[in-house]
Amino acid sequence: MNQLQLKEVLGNIDIYLFDQLMKGRIRADMRMLDAGCGYGRNAQFFIRNNYDIWGLDQSEEAISILQQSMVDWNKKYDQNKFLQGALEAMPFEEAHFDFIISSAVLHFARDRAHFIELFEELIRVLRPNGILWFRMTAKHTILEHAQELQEDVYLLADGSTRYLLDLAVLNGLMEKHQLQFVDPFKTVNVSNLRTMSTVVLHKGNPINEQEDNQ
Repeated sequence: MNQLQLKEVLGNIDIYLFDQLMKGRIRADMRMLDAGCGYGRNAQFFIRNNYDIWGLDQSEEAISILQQSMVDWNKKYDQNKFLQGALEAMPFEEAHFDFIISSAVLHFARDRAHFIELFEELIRVLRPNGILWFRMTAKHTILEHAQELQEDVYLLADGSTRYLLDLAVLNGLMEKHQLQFVDPFKTVNVSNLRTMSTVVLHKGNPINEQEDNQ
């Protein structure tokens, strides 16, 4: 398969999300949510292959363009599964999704309280034994190159302003909501301009305990 054919199959899916596919953590029988889906970068593969994926984004323009793109990706796919709306108050019932994607979204939180609000809304709609996968900027290895503007919000060396994930805050939320790491906490330093963390969390009892009980 050449590069063009590979891109046709995979689209622009995040390599760290593709890793979850390769590990078998995303299955076709799951109901998925792309929270902050934008123009469908990560949704494209799943739409093409008839996964039960839904999406939400605050941008009406992004949702409109995504719905138009879906015609080329999969003419039979239900466009109504992709909605315009606020991530702080998602129009889904509790425990509705098996796997949630949130790529480069949570670092736009206004402050720590807003981050916690967004995070807990994702957990609200995640089923027990479900997985939350997200990527965002983090504090690790970068603070000496960044200027703090307010609690957990920094001006980065690349000129952008981002909320930076604090591992202590994350650990507190994990304890509160009975979450466990599925993969080790990973952070990539991008030329000291920013660091991006990939976080994969399981909701409920530790996975190994579940396996022991099966």
